[in-house]
Amino acid sequence: MSDTDRSTMDLLRGSRMTAYSIGLICVVAGIILLVWPDRSVIVVARTLGIFFIVIGFGQAVDAITTHRQGTYWGLLLLRGLVNLGIGVALLFVPEKSTNVIVWLIGLDFLIAGVLALVAAFMVPKEVGRGVFLLQSAISIFLAIIVFWAGPDSIKTIAAVVAGILLVLLGLVFLISGYQLSKAKLEIRGT
Repeated sequence: MSDTDRSTMDLLRGSRMTAYSIGLICVVAGIILLVWPDRSVIVVARTLGIFFIVIGFGQAVDAITTHRQGTYWGLLLLRGLVNLGIGVALLFVPEKSTNVIVWLIGLDFLIAGVLALVAAFMVPKEVGRGVFLLQSAISIFLAIIVFWAGPDSIKTIAAVVAGILLVLLGLVFLISGYQLSKAKLEIRGT
């Protein structure tokens, strides 16, 4: 196997594991938020804080270890660090940070949507771009909702809406992971 093939296989393996991990965490976090929607904003903030810390750390490590040769690795690293910062703030100072965090979450959804759009056109057409385009559309739609509604409105409905959307986004990530697994098998087979 050539160095280029190994590099592609490493990239697919890292991206696949990231997609599966994010997908699973999104589904679990979404179900938790749907099961306990009547809890306070603090519980929701801390739950999302843990989610964003795990996701941010994973994205930053993935950007540094797997995607360094790609043209967009800096944006991936920035997204990971933003998510990590959001998570720390939500976990340790939820009372004072929820308004700012709502805006930052909107920014994160926007960055995620742009990244998914870029990824959709970097993936070979045969592998399937539809899931990445769907992920982009969902993420950008969430950003628009956050920016339009504002922090006060968002906090009152965050548990239910975030729960539903996290489950949907998690399923999309799980499907993306599956597609990346198929791409890895196709490359290995050729």
